[in-house]
Amino acid sequence: MNHEDGDYVLPGEILCSYEEYSPSNWTYVEKGYIKANKQGKLVIDDYNKTVSIDSRDAPRHIQINDLIIGYVTEVRTQKVLVTIKQIVGQKRDLVAGYKGYIHISQAIGDYVQSMHYLFKIGDIVEAKVINVFTTEYIELSTASRKLGVIKAMCTNCRSFMELDQNNELRCECGKKDYRKLSENYGGYIE
Repeated sequence: MNHEDGDYVLPGEILCSYEEYSPSNWTYVEKGYIKANKQGKLVIDDYNKTVSIDSRDAPRHIQINDLIIGYVTEVRTQKVLVTIKQIVGQKRDLVAGYKGYIHISQAIGDYVQSMHYLFKIGDIVEAKVINVFTTEYIELSTASRKLGVIKAMCTNCRSFMELDQNNELRCECGKKDYRKLSENYGGYIE
């Protein structure tokens, strides 16, 4: 081991050999050595045999109960796939390519036959994280009235749809549509 717990390290600095510990947050393996991916304080976990970097300016990892913003990439009968772009309340976008899904049982409080009625590809959604398996497999929920689609994309012309005075989605091309809308429809978009 080249360092002690709590040492300040810089990106690319060799921390230890790969045989001693396993890499964790903000570390990587190169040519048999674990190196720092970011500047910060070295954290050595002797119990789990891992080394990681604690960095104050690093983007936070997604955790259970976080509210996220993402866009729909695929709609299936039983689930919707979402690429997660941001944690609500965080100023920085996520670095890792987080992917999540909304199962039909977590979409709304009522019965629905297919997710095709609630979401379309390209829709921007706000959802709650209910389970984190890996960065590629995060379970999301939009069952709360506050959660759901915050910007809907027209399936005809791919423009964003507006909410009219009757709370119906309308596009400038004339198409009307339905989604599982968030109470914040039209919000968070800069």
